[in-house]
Formats: sequence, structure tokens, C-alpha cells
Amino acid sequence: MKNRCVIFGGGGFIGSHLAEALVKNKYSVVIFSRKSENALKNLANVINDVQFIEGDFNDIEAVKKIIAVDDIVFDLIASSVPFSSTKTPIEEINHHIFSHVRFIEACCKKKVKKIIFASSGGGVYGNKKKLPISEIELLEPISPHAIGKIAIEYYLSYYSKMYGVSYIIYRLSNPYGPRQIAEKGFGIVSTLFDHALKNTPPTLFDHGNLVRDFIFIDDLIEAITQSFDKENKFNLYNIGSGKGTAIKELWEMIKKITGTNIKSNFQPKRPFDIQSVVLDTMRFKKEYNWKSKSSLIQGIKKEFDWIKRNFV
Repeated sequence: MKNRCVIFGGGGFIGSHLAEALVKNKYSVVIFSRKSENALKNLANVINDVQFIEGDFNDIEAVKKIIAVDDIVFDLIASSVPFSSTKTPIEEINHHIFSHVRFIEACCKKKVKKIIFASSGGGVYGNKKKLPISEIELLEPISPHAIGKIAIEYYLSYYSKMYGVSYIIYRLSNPYGPRQIAEKGFGIVSTLFDHALKNTPPTLFDHGNLVRDFIFIDDLIEAITQSFDKENKFNLYNIGSGKGTAIKELWEMIKKITGTNIKSNFQPKRPFDIQSVVLDTMRFKKEYNWKSKSSLIQGIKKEFDWIKRNFV
């Protein structure tokens, strides 16, 4: 019998796609999420096939009531981004690191089977001259958000050793695709689509020369479902496309797809902006014979089709 999967943040962009894949693969799925209009829309295809529990991740007593022995637990809670974290670094400790570590401790004490944590595949490494970036590179975070991700990773390793609970960390590049809503700091692709459709110029930092690794949501979910419940060789994997694209090139693609000709605003690079992020995914590819299938142009066309069906 397959283990029960509990997805914290299951009503979000990544969580809802993961829930669909797990249901398809015959897992018993529990979603813990704030009950919002977006969450219910995201889960519309599987809402009758999952157990949806409304709650706040910071309410540890509510969390403890849900998790049980032998559960596979996904921590997909995204409580900050680099930009917001620089404004309130102390809050990053109180509401990001503390909440996640307390959650990990609760899971370990309940003797769950495995904890899966979605970490950052860019911020934790900092600025690197050599690309792509592998998992063994020195960690040089330049934002409180990235520092928080690293702290959570190390606490997860610590509690795993203390309680004998398995874990896996996915350091994700920049996921994008249907259901990603444009919010400040979350999702470059969706943010640029939002500017194109509202006919407002986006601001591109470092004159659009910042380079990012974009992975389409279907490819990301395939990677997770192929590996999360296995006896993994490693506890840590980069997951990305392995290809870099400058933000100004991405904006040109989106302009062409949407038929707009809006000029962007250029601004200098901010202190917390990483110049280039391209992930080395060879560790994961070798173990699971996996590779990213969707090109960036194919993926953003699919996202635009979704946007047209739902918002245009």
C-alpha cells in the first residue's frame, strides 16, 4: 500500500500540480493550505479526490493533528522572496526559519517516513563565475531569504540524524507555467505576462542582463514524482533546465507571443540580485534518467494559453 502524502502549501502553484500527479499515481493525498479562491481554483481537478484541510502553517498544533507515522510530507510553503526578505530580515528568522524548523521537529517526532523540502536553486549559491552550478559548490547567499533556505536545509539534516527520518531537498531553479499568478517577487514569467497584458512597462534590473534557469512545471513535477519515494543516493538535488536565459530575451519572447511592443524600464542591479543562475542537474539526471523536455518558448506558450482561458 502506498504511503499517505501530505502537501503543506498544496493549494499553490507547485503544490496543486503535484497533488494532481500524486492522485493520478494512486496516492492518498492530504492538502494543507489557506482556503483562498486561487487555491480552490488550482485544485478544481482533484478537489473530490483529496482531503483538503484549511489551516495556517504557523499554527503548529493544527499541523501536529494532521501528520502521522509513515506519512510522506512535502514542505512547499513559500513565505518570502529575496526582495521582501531584504526589507524585513528579522521577520525572515521569526516567520520563515522558525516556522519551518518547528515543523520539521514536529514531523520527526511523529516519525513520518520522509520529508521533502523545496529549497532555492539560485539564491543559496550566490554569484558564481563558473556555470552551471553543481550541488557541491560553496554556498554564498546574498539575501535573508537564501540564508533562511540554507538554515532550514541544515536543520532538516540535523533532525534527520537525531530521529532517523529520511529527507530529500530539491533546489529548484525558476519554475513557471499554468496557475502561476503574478505576485511581486514570485514568478518572473507570470510577472512579465501581467505587464504585457496590462500594457505597463516592466522593470528589468541590470538592464535585463540577469540570467536565470527556467523549468516548466510539468518537467518539475515529473522529476519530483520519479524520485520522492525512492531510496535516493543523495539527500540533495538541483532541479532545473540546465539552460540560462537573460531576462531581456525572455521579455522579447513574451512580447512576440502577446503581440505587444511595450518598452521595458531598465534599472541597475540591486545588491541582492544574482547575476547568473544555471543549475547543473547531472546528479539527478544520472540517477533517474530524467531531463527537462519543454523548451522555454514551448512552455511560455502553454502558460499564455492558460492565461487566455482564465483571465483574458
